[in-house]
Amino acid sequence: MDVELGSLAEALGRGIAEGSPDLNELLSDTAHRSVVPSLGAQLNQVLTRFQGKSDTWPLAAQAMSEVLRLVRRRDAVVYEELRAIAEAFAEDERARTAPVPRRAPDTVPNSNTVSGGTFNEPVVQAGSILGGVHTYYGQTPHSGLPRVADWPQLDRANAITLGVRRPRRIADERPLPRYVVRDCDPALDDQVRAAAREGGLVLVTGEPLSGRTRTLWAALFTNLSGTTRILHPAPGTDLRGLTAVLRARGDAECVLWLDDLDGHLGEHGLTAALLAELARLRVPVLATMSDEAYDAHRFGSPAHTRLLSGVDPVELGTAWSPAEVERLAAAAPDDLRLAGAYAHRARHSAPAYLAVGPELLGEWRRARRANAHPLGHRVVLAAIDLARCGVEEAVPADVLRRASDLYGDAAPASSEEFDQALEWASGIRHGTTGMLVPGAEGGTWRAYGSLVEDARDGVPEFGPVPLELWPLAVEAVRCDDDRAPLDAVLARARAVLGPKADESEAAGSLGKLLFHGEDMAAAIRYLEKAAESGDVEAQRLLGIALKRRSKHWLRTAAENGDGDAAVALGDLHRGEGDLHAALPWYRAADEQGLRTRVAARIGWVFHVWEDHGEAEKWYRIGVAAGDLEVANDLGLKLESRGAMEEAALLYQRSAEGGSSTGAHNFGIVLENRGEPKEAREWFARAHELGDYAGALLLGRSLMREKRYDEAEEWFRKAQDMGHHAAGRELTGLRAARGDDRSAGAPDNVEP
Repeated sequence: MDVELGSLAEALGRGIAEGSPDLNELLSDTAHRSVVPSLGAQLNQVLTRFQGKSDTWPLAAQAMSEVLRLVRRRDAVVYEELRAIAEAFAEDERARTAPVPRRAPDTVPNSNTVSGGTFNEPVVQAGSILGGVHTYYGQTPHSGLPRVADWPQLDRANAITLGVRRPRRIADERPLPRYVVRDCDPALDDQVRAAAREGGLVLVTGEPLSGRTRTLWAALFTNLSGTTRILHPAPGTDLRGLTAVLRARGDAECVLWLDDLDGHLGEHGLTAALLAELARLRVPVLATMSDEAYDAHRFGSPAHTRLLSGVDPVELGTAWSPAEVERLAAAAPDDLRLAGAYAHRARHSAPAYLAVGPELLGEWRRARRANAHPLGHRVVLAAIDLARCGVEEAVPADVLRRASDLYGDAAPASSEEFDQALEWASGIRHGTTGMLVPGAEGGTWRAYGSLVEDARDGVPEFGPVPLELWPLAVEAVRCDDDRAPLDAVLARARAVLGPKADESEAAGSLGKLLFHGEDMAAAIRYLEKAAESGDVEAQRLLGIALKRRSKHWLRTAAENGDGDAAVALGDLHRGEGDLHAALPWYRAADEQGLRTRVAARIGWVFHVWEDHGEAEKWYRIGVAAGDLEVANDLGLKLESRGAMEEAALLYQRSAEGGSSTGAHNFGIVLENRGEPKEAREWFARAHELGDYAGALLLGRSLMREKRYDEAEEWFRKAQDMGHHAAGRELTGLRAARGDDRSAGAPDNVEP
């Protein structure tokens, strides 16, 4: 074990074994801020095993050496804090155990000389000294303060050990982010420089997490020499021997640093008399205090009023001015922590964001254990991941509950279990915030901003957002009145899932999100990838998306005067059964000179609507334009009102022009007139032109003449085309054959 680590371990081991409650609290608080996950558990183990057992201090020291070795390797900031704690405890221990000086026997003759004695610190000169041997100490026996030479220099001091809250730190980030100048800094700088020249107390007050200590540290570091020695005593330290220590400082510049001044007040702490002595020695006192503590001591205690009445405190608030926010914006690009503080400035003050964030992250991280708050951990994680999906506003508790069920293998939480987890997650920490923060609407929640930024900045505990969470995010922000939140989620989905589009699962998830977000153009590419891999839902959505995109571009072309596009768009609407949407596009095509193509379509629309006059009008327009199919349609219309002769002419015209439907209908007319031979010619023609029923009608005509073999041939042709009635006709044909054979055969012949 190296010398430094061994001495630190010995000091901490002795303190633990002697049962120092202050030391226990300091160690626990420091461990809580460490990035080393196992540190807290190791320290708790040492404290449980050795605390208050004075005879076990060597074993405690050995155990602490292992802890220190781990921390020195993995968390330099916390190691420096532990070193400062150990050194302070060692100094206190030396002062406590120093032998009480004893007066030597009164055998030396009175004279103005001092001999045989021990001189500590300054020698006292006197005109006459009576009474034998005298021993003089420059430091009173009750003082455990270190020599000025042992105080750290400003340029080597650690701001975190002086009380500045430790922010989150990832990889090679600096221990502290760049300082953002506050509006009060010029006045504070003047006070610090004046106190350095003349002595006196400089006090910064403010609300919790307003940045008091960091602001004062910046003023100290900016305005005093780097060789200035700093005394940072623990709360409750006896300061009565401080002036004696300072008188032996030589020419060293010194400063007394008292973070949370209320912990240093009292007859053994900073008093008005001691402050006056320090002023005579030109030693400034730099201190911080909460607004509440300042008001209580300034206006509530005569002794403390005397100390504080001559001080003009610099006040800090949690709300930042526009100028301060502007300076934060300028500093943000250089540090992810400041960037996060700027991004969340509307909801959290920058000092609170930077200070509370690491505490919340540490507590959330440890909550995942089975004996802690695993469900609460998942609920907070769900809120964080929803924010990572682009959900900016708070979401209803039910959404968080459904989202939290997506993590791990545990069964879905009951209502009671979820309510307890929500209560834990939203509980106020550090007098400021919970991990979950209530939204503007009752019953809605969002994750505290720093936790979201921790995830975005790559803190190891956060993996990728579950694919199943994205649809829930879309559902949470969908709103008919405002599409912007949905667009934000879809943009985030493209950024996260788009690079993974080669994976069919990711492509399918993104495609479905974009489809349900009505972004068909973007969805098609990803849906096609998933559809090709066999995703049935993606196949269905792709078909719908393609149809909708087809409509979009056909409409665009039609609106720009393309008649063919208008016809195709009308046909799409007609195929969907939306004749009201189809008709305007058919009329548009007619206006573009495509009357021949759309007359039958328009007539058919009016036919369906039973507007027979309009239907006949448009059919006749089509016939006049040479549309053979519409001639057949007009024939049907005329037949329906008894005009068979004109209808027959139209059928014939249509059939002669090559219409399978016209041939079919004209054949029926001839059959009904008693001209079966001529009718069969048109049925055969209809079949050749692809008519579904032409072969069946021809077979029936032959059946009526009992030409069974020929009829069977045509029924089988109809069957080959898939006509539903062909099988039944063949069955009837076999029966008819049997009947005829029975009727013509002798009685003794079995049919």
